[in-house]
Amino acid sequence: MPRTVETDSRIVIDRLLREAGWDIEDKTQVSTEEPAADGRADYLLLDSRSRPLAVIEAKKFSTNPNLAQEQAKEYAKSIDAPFIFLSNGEIIFFWDYKNSSARQVDSFYGRDDLERRNVLSKQIKPLEEIPIPEKFYHFNKEIIVRPYQKEAIQATDKAISKGKRRMLIEMATGTGKTLTIAMILKRLFEAGVAQKVLFLVDRKNLAEQAKEVFAEYLKDYEPKVWYGGKPKELGRIVIGTLPTIASQLERFSPGHFDIVVTDECHRSIYNLYRNLLNHFDALHIGLTATPNLGHYEYVNEKEKKLVRNTYEFYDCWNHALKGGEPTFAYDIIDGIKDGFLAKYSIYLAKTRITVEGVNYEGVDYKPSDLERKITIRSRNRLMVEEFRLHETQLGGDHPRKTLVFAVTKNHAAQLKEHFDAVFPEYKGEYAKIITSDTQNSDQILADFKKQPFPICLISVGMLDTGIDAPSVENIVMMRPTVSVILYQQIRGRGSRLDPNIKKDSFLVYDFVDNASRFNDPMLADAIPGEKMLPADFSKQVEEERKRKPFDFIIVPESEVSDEITSRETINIGPEGMAIDRKTYTEKFAETIKLMKTEPVVQKILDDKVLNSEEIQKLIEKLNSPEYYFNQENLQEAYKEPSGSVVDFIKAVFGKYKFPTKKERVEDAYSSWLRQKNFSPEQTKLLVQLKDRFVAGDSEITAEDFNKQPFSSQGGISYALSIFGEDKLKDTLEEMNQTVLI
Repeated sequence: MPRTVETDSRIVIDRLLREAGWDIEDKTQVSTEEPAADGRADYLLLDSRSRPLAVIEAKKFSTNPNLAQEQAKEYAKSIDAPFIFLSNGEIIFFWDYKNSSARQVDSFYGRDDLERRNVLSKQIKPLEEIPIPEKFYHFNKEIIVRPYQKEAIQATDKAISKGKRRMLIEMATGTGKTLTIAMILKRLFEAGVAQKVLFLVDRKNLAEQAKEVFAEYLKDYEPKVWYGGKPKELGRIVIGTLPTIASQLERFSPGHFDIVVTDECHRSIYNLYRNLLNHFDALHIGLTATPNLGHYEYVNEKEKKLVRNTYEFYDCWNHALKGGEPTFAYDIIDGIKDGFLAKYSIYLAKTRITVEGVNYEGVDYKPSDLERKITIRSRNRLMVEEFRLHETQLGGDHPRKTLVFAVTKNHAAQLKEHFDAVFPEYKGEYAKIITSDTQNSDQILADFKKQPFPICLISVGMLDTGIDAPSVENIVMMRPTVSVILYQQIRGRGSRLDPNIKKDSFLVYDFVDNASRFNDPMLADAIPGEKMLPADFSKQVEEERKRKPFDFIIVPESEVSDEITSRETINIGPEGMAIDRKTYTEKFAETIKLMKTEPVVQKILDDKVLNSEEIQKLIEKLNSPEYYFNQENLQEAYKEPSGSVVDFIKAVFGKYKFPTKKERVEDAYSSWLRQKNFSPEQTKLLVQLKDRFVAGDSEITAEDFNKQPFSSQGGISYALSIFGEDKLKDTLEEMNQTVLI
């Protein structure tokens, strides 16, 4: 047979089938050039009883495989195959032609998943036949289903019934997102829409919290938190962190899960994890407490892109209107008006230095430098004293549980000293610190929720999300932020009602002027106290400099500040502490070499597969406060966005070589291109853009079209003529965020 472009594409298809677990040499699994009543099927995939399961129509590289739909459908009907794959080796479409339209998928289904989908498709009931409960018992407590929860369920039902495969649910913190999605999932299980569900989170503690809810309400579906190992060990609901699932992605075919739920999805839809989510051909449901940012005056461009990416992924973005509407939304304004969330007030107290900064030893320090380059103890003491004064004025029959948000660990430690001094009657028990270094943080948090002490928790990045403590009545912001998302998350920690203490409101103490940028319009009560705290700090600085060394009040974080500002830094842990990248990678290599004799490291070096328990213990040890080595930090430190913990360990011993920038970009580009349907002219231009980035550009912009090789091809005018203005802009933006990493 002469070599043709079509045979080349079939070579690729053969490889992709093998990667999906098919034995293409086994005629009981895969038959090629199968006779049919109207033509011949290029491939026929057979089930475990050798019955037709799926037709694969193979086309040339240059041909859009979707053009062969009708031909493939006739093949499939004539041999009673329920599914169709259409592929040219670069793009794959999956078509359940009796129930839905064709859609692009990341790769071929495995045999087990295809068989399971076939059985499942024959058992589906209309969702309207499944009643929405009025109430149920959860942990021996009667739960009345709230009107907005019913609306969320109905909106999801309606979207699925219309054939939508991606949905976005926005619900404010404290309104019961996890229990609402549990009700939705139970209905989808009962209707036969789903048999396997993946619930994705970005932190281990959020995985455990989800499991706690699911273990009671969805106990019949075996919810399990997965840290790696064999997927066959899993229940019908898998709860996993994004890094864990990303590092184990090759274990799952696109059809392994019927539903993928992504919690706090606005933090997940970017770069590396976009490929993870696109891998699964499932119903995708995104959950977020982050509101549509349209009515906020101050929103940085990064967050605008993040929210737009989220809306686009869940098919909620209208390109013509340049805006998005989620499948269902219930924000903090709705919750307060309906009486399901606590209303709140803001106490805004400003110090002179918070507003103006300070000059010390001839150097001007901006307000944003406070607690990062310079700390002023008297300023921190003054804020704690102001807090006590206002709490005393408010009165009440009990000390009000309080969350304080600090900038750094050192800042938190200093605030703890001031709280101990300003509240001496509590003998050091008033406030406790929770950071990544806190050994018994779970116990401290449990005591905070259920015991009289501590009254106050001081946090650095650990309590922004994922804490369910209805008794919190004070949120104290001593950490400035330019992120509306972070502001909303922090404020949401106080929004839950607590009938046990008759709580129907909470107070935000804002010492850093966050609220003026990010507060919801017409929502908070009038600010009860806004004043400039009396402090001439410049004079105090001069007085304090004359004191003994241990009495100094202004302390730079490093003796040589120039070195700190000139270093390249990365974030280590959620507390946001900065550290030199070179130091971090050297410390990791040193640590791993000391662990070389440990059995789990030996297995990695011998290329043996770790079980789930081994993976979990390794992750916990490396990610402990002693080391704080985790996949995300290592990826950033080594500048290897696709590396796994196992890859980094092997690399230390020279047993793994990371892909070059060119290899990484080529792989990301190929994966991205398979999801698109560009014309040959558009594809040629995109290849040139990709190559320009590989050659050294930091990103691609419209200005590049004024340079070679584009200028000689017609420049920006030619690019606009083949893409159109909006599509060109969107494509460049998506390439920069998804491909050029």
